[in-house]
Amino acid sequence: MKNKEKKTLLVIILTLITMAAEIGFGYLSNSMALLADGWHMGTHAFALSITFFAYIMIRKFADSEKLAFGSGKFSPLAGFASAILLGLSGLWILYESAERFFTPLQINFNEAITVAIIGLAVNTACILIMGGHEHGHSHKHSAECGAPEHKHEDYNFKSAYLHILADALTSVMAIAALLLGKYAGLNFLDSIVGLLGGIMICVWALGLIKSTAKILTDYEAEPLKTAALEKLKESGLKTDYLHIWDTGEGNYAAALKYSGGKSAEEAKRIIGELGDFVFINAEKTI
Repeated sequence: MKNKEKKTLLVIILTLITMAAEIGFGYLSNSMALLADGWHMGTHAFALSITFFAYIMIRKFADSEKLAFGSGKFSPLAGFASAILLGLSGLWILYESAERFFTPLQINFNEAITVAIIGLAVNTACILIMGGHEHGHSHKHSAECGAPEHKHEDYNFKSAYLHILADALTSVMAIAALLLGKYAGLNFLDSIVGLLGGIMICVWALGLIKSTAKILTDYEAEPLKTAALEKLKESGLKTDYLHIWDTGEGNYAAALKYSGGKSAEEAKRIIGELGDFVFINAEKTI
């Protein structure tokens, strides 16, 4: 966790420096693609700050007795907040790009291309610092248990990575648009690239919002629940209700009410074979 904090802080510093350069030169060169990239990096610097402080909160409250399942939900909470910012930045890029498409400005290509290349270099360095896109870890359980493979995501880290990846995408698209504008006279591509980048960013944000919202609202872990119901049925137990949800700590919690010939401890053991559970409440119907 400490290592991720240090990586995130370094990326924040690099992002702020590049943001200032791109916004300044974007206004001077009248490049919408470069401006979009710069302001985009500004929202990402703020989002990365959320990621950084979330790690501090996770560490600080790791052993708190006030949190029923630990501090794991700080990660999806930070990811959810960052995803909203990511989506808003995408919408802003769409709006500005559409406006510039209908009211184009003269672009100073040389300055804009230079700074955009610098921005891409910084984005690439940040991606390498963050260590790629593996944000979670997979769990495989015995095939005899019928349990599906599931992957726990560090949504806090994933949101930070997506912000950086979105920066890199807009940088690449900005460079392509500026080069085509300078050498082929296709100035309108500056706005088209902004529109395409905005759409892609909104799609990423929506996916992350859905993933984190499921954990924050204790959404049913359906594949695991289906496997558990089958195992309970095979054991001769009739289920009145079963709820399984992700705690955000890399494990699950379960609540079961059943009837049948097995004790509550046996019912807990059956469910416990299917995954990493921090809490299982089993109540037998009398």
